[in-house]
Amino acid sequence: MFFSKKKKETLTVTGMTCSHCEQSVEKGIKQIAGVDSVKAHANANTVDIFYKGEIPDLVVVKNKIVELGFEIG
Repeated sequence: MFFSKKKKETLTVTGMTCSHCEQSVEKGIKQIAGVDSVKAHANANTVDIFYKGEIPDLVVVKNKIVELGFEIG
């Protein structure tokens, strides 16, 4: 059986200050087509986006982050 290895894209996101912010970003991005999982890190100002196959549309991802009230660094 063939298993596709997860790939990762990391974005700099500012404005996250707590775990609630992290959860909000994770929940929002997880809904985007092609995203397998998400891990936000408020202390590091980063969001790791994991996917298999083709990379998700990063314009859509960035727009969702801004829509949630955060900034792309």
